[in-house]
Amino acid sequence: MKTLYIYSLLFVACLLQSCSSFLDETPYNKITAGNFYTTAKEAEQGVNGLYSRMRDLYGSGYILYMCEAPTDIWKSAKSMDIEFQNWTIDATSGNVTKLWTNCYVTINQANAVLKALTSNDIPDLSEEKKLQYISEAKFIRAHHYYHLVQQYGDVELKTEPTEALVTEAYKTPAVEIWNFIIDEMKYCIENLPDDQNVYGRITKEAVKHNLARVYLTVKRNDEDIKEAKRLAEEVIVSSHSLMSSHEELWNTDNMRNPEVLLPVLFTTNTELNGEGQQLHVMFTASYSDHYPKVLERDLTYGRPWSRIRPTYYLQELYDETKDARWEDCYRTFWRVNKEEATDMIFSPYSKKEEEIVWRKGDSVMIIPKHPWTKEQVKAVWPVWVWMPDEMREELQDKVQSETNPNGEWPSNTKFQSGTMYTTLIKLQDPLRPSANEMKGVRDIVVFRLGETYLLAAEACHLLGDNKKAAEYMNVIRKRAAIPGKEKEMEITADQINIDFILDERAREMAGEFCRWYDLKRTGKLYERMNNPDMNEIVAGKFQKYHVLRPIPRDQLARISNPEDFPQNEGYGN
Repeated sequence: MKTLYIYSLLFVACLLQSCSSFLDETPYNKITAGNFYTTAKEAEQGVNGLYSRMRDLYGSGYILYMCEAPTDIWKSAKSMDIEFQNWTIDATSGNVTKLWTNCYVTINQANAVLKALTSNDIPDLSEEKKLQYISEAKFIRAHHYYHLVQQYGDVELKTEPTEALVTEAYKTPAVEIWNFIIDEMKYCIENLPDDQNVYGRITKEAVKHNLARVYLTVKRNDEDIKEAKRLAEEVIVSSHSLMSSHEELWNTDNMRNPEVLLPVLFTTNTELNGEGQQLHVMFTASYSDHYPKVLERDLTYGRPWSRIRPTYYLQELYDETKDARWEDCYRTFWRVNKEEATDMIFSPYSKKEEEIVWRKGDSVMIIPKHPWTKEQVKAVWPVWVWMPDEMREELQDKVQSETNPNGEWPSNTKFQSGTMYTTLIKLQDPLRPSANEMKGVRDIVVFRLGETYLLAAEACHLLGDNKKAAEYMNVIRKRAAIPGKEKEMEITADQINIDFILDERAREMAGEFCRWYDLKRTGKLYERMNNPDMNEIVAGKFQKYHVLRPIPRDQLARISNPEDFPQNEGYGN
């Protein structure tokens, strides 16, 4: 198998430190291939290095651009990368290149580890451990191909390590990539241990969950859908269990909880985390920039970054009167976090400026889920009330101020924007050492049991059993209910269709690396990306060929046989 790049074999020596984690307290060391992997310890270090590569896959913002935003539920905030903000993605887009490069570097590393495990004589490595390590390496490799084939379509399938410069590359049809992924994951399920005694290692349940997603994606026949259902149901009845609420699920005190199927681990020692987990900034509005007299960056509200904001379509999917996920997963109000501050603010009552003394803990800014009346806004003065940005043009000249004392709307009326909006808080990281620290330390959840129920529901629906689909979905919906509202959250079989499934997945899984794939898998990507009621920024720009990303220019520029590795349809080189 030939390839384009020289992939240096940089293996991270991640030694097992405790029964709770095997990436904690681990130095980053460069290890060359050579005669390595001749002892059990070296084999272990090679496989642990692949786990460390998962941090590169999931730890920075590009994975959210490629898998979440912009879509029907996310749109650009002010500082989103310009090609995604304007929907002008091409072969030079940095995020497109990052995913491609990271995947192939990891695949090459996995190939080297697998070659050593299957070829080298390692006398002190038991057959049981050998099968475990092979299975873990195969899963990580297959998981990276899972991203590549969905993002780029036909890509090169490589199962041997590249250790020298070659300039030829050949595409493998996507159907063959999918078949390879399925075969590899079936091997993993058969050969992984029934129980992994170290948190964070690949488990049979994580593989089954991923394979269920794969079967629902390829849907070659009804047998694939039945397999997806069977696999999901096996995970549901496993030793994993749901947390009681999203508040508990995303509380950093409970990071390593029984709902998590596949985590990417970090440590509170930032020196051992490489670039760290940087997802915590991606959804955070620039709250402290708007009212710096009373608000400053802190660990609770996060480091402002303003890359991704929820669409109003996503926000309207939540019924906040009965669905606790709205308050558990989103921030819509801010309290003063300085000890004390004084400000002169125009009063809608006295029609002149008045001195306001703000104290730590006072409510200072709120984003209503639905637009308030001017009377409601006035009633909470001097708290700032952020109205939808669509109302700016109509109302901004009617807001009271010293120069407009008789305006219809009180002076605390503000308008949302690309820097001030409802903020997803699932991924925020109050465990960082300081408010400005970019390198986050909280674990990343790739797969969890909550989604497994939704995969089972989707499979049941596709098999014509909406009654069972509703049962699985109701488990998730009742878990999400405000206490006492469980019955109101239940749905019936006649409500189940693919759009309802997508909407429920949005409510449950927003921000968790799967929206792009959900829309592709269900055949709804083109329709929803072009619906101005869902995402007014992308609508009208999304073309049918956009279901695949462009092959990165760096890849195309270095090959000597471009006729065998053409650019994806619709994109230039």
